[in-house]
Amino acid sequence: MMLPVELHLAINHVPVLGLPFAAGLLVAGIVLDNAEWRRAGLWSVALAAAAAWIVSYTGGLAADAAGGLPGISDHDVAAHAAAAWTFVWTATAAGGAAVAVLAASDQSPSRRSASAVLALALLSSGAGGWAAHLGGRIRHPELRGGAGRDV
Repeated sequence: MMLPVELHLAINHVPVLGLPFAAGLLVAGIVLDNAEWRRAGLWSVALAAAAAWIVSYTGGLAADAAGGLPGISDHDVAAHAAAAWTFVWTATAAGGAAVAVLAASDQSPSRRSASAVLALALLSSGAGGWAAHLGGRIRHPELRGGAGRDV
């Protein structure tokens, strides 16, 4: 059986990489005027948003397990947790919008509605990338300092 830390590390890339992948599908569906690709992109956004909640839950368990371990900075864990929370809620907005578009449309979601979800997915992708960077800083000291790298 996987420990919470192992599970968090195993699945944390799903929403972080899933949202940009979904954005790519949406862009292709919008540019090529392909309803199937737009639907696939919308479903991908919804699934990545759901995965963000699972990652957030396991992240809380991982933070509890990692607290007090040598080489683990409480500051880095707290910064990652705060950024992850922002990511979860931006992903939720994108996922909720995707589900709403899927529910409201027939088999052909409009380019306009897909574009709105795309904007939310891109915003969430940025938040996910930042959360991932801060998560990496917890165990990768090479990300913590250096010229122009401090935050």
